[in-house]
Amino acid sequence: MRRPPFDLWQLLCVRAIAQHGSIHGAARFLNTRQSAVSRSLHNLEERLNVRLFTRSPAGAAPTAFGQEFIRWTQTILDNVAGMNARARRTGKGENGQISVGIQTCVLPGRFSAFTAEFRTKHPDIVFRYSEGTGKRLLRRLQNRQIDFVVVTRRNLAPALRVTPLWSDRIVAALPVSHPLATQREISWPDLRHDIFLIGRDNAGQDFEELVRRKLGEPDMHPKIRRHDIGSNRIIALVQNNEGVALLPASWLPLVHDQHGHNVAITDIRDTTGSSHLEFGIVWRADNENPCARSFARYIEARRA
Repeated sequence: MRRPPFDLWQLLCVRAIAQHGSIHGAARFLNTRQSAVSRSLHNLEERLNVRLFTRSPAGAAPTAFGQEFIRWTQTILDNVAGMNARARRTGKGENGQISVGIQTCVLPGRFSAFTAEFRTKHPDIVFRYSEGTGKRLLRRLQNRQIDFVVVTRRNLAPALRVTPLWSDRIVAALPVSHPLATQREISWPDLRHDIFLIGRDNAGQDFEELVRRKLGEPDMHPKIRRHDIGSNRIIALVQNNEGVALLPASWLPLVHDQHGHNVAITDIRDTTGSSHLEFGIVWRADNENPCARSFARYIEARRA
């Protein structure tokens, strides 16, 4: 690669000479020797093979081309100053982007609401979202492909940092033809003969573990049917009378919008009350993204 025809110091000298009308004035402004400014201008003009200033006892006046070059110089130096300011703000975590993976069972917009205050205080930080199963997102996090993951809080690697976000009450989705469809509240034993439809993501694993804990007995095992789809798609199978499903209560507005009265929703309670699905945000402590570190401090401060 060929050496550029000029450097930033030479451009600073050109701008200072134009602003102060002389090499002497430019040297005083730049806090350097007059000979240094004169030599810098001479080397620049020699490399460009064109005269930028006409020297006289009264000072230095730009030539016709010099006036054009001074305008270019100002644009370049303004851009450099902008780049420098942006780089410094990025280094301090005030500018840039944060990538967040969100498990498919998280209600759309819920995490965005959680970040509202942070985004107001840091308008130059952009959040980029992706969606997937908890297992896939955590793998991407460990491979440093994303900065944060919002998942159910289960079976997380010890090396990862996790902060609780919210807790969702778990309800049951039943076909409208189900004998218990008109009940507002049922108990776990009421479902012991039903087929539970389970999705492939972390929520599905949590639901399966919950069903086994509530209904598993030495002489009886709950009926579980796994599907290679997200837990949010299981509701359509319930509507088609393939079984029952568990879901977070936060999904109810979406269920009603998409399935109307074709699916019945009921609370499940036992002696310990309702069951819940716990969500958290996970990240690597060694993440080098300054914006991610800034957001991590915000998360931990909210927790405190």
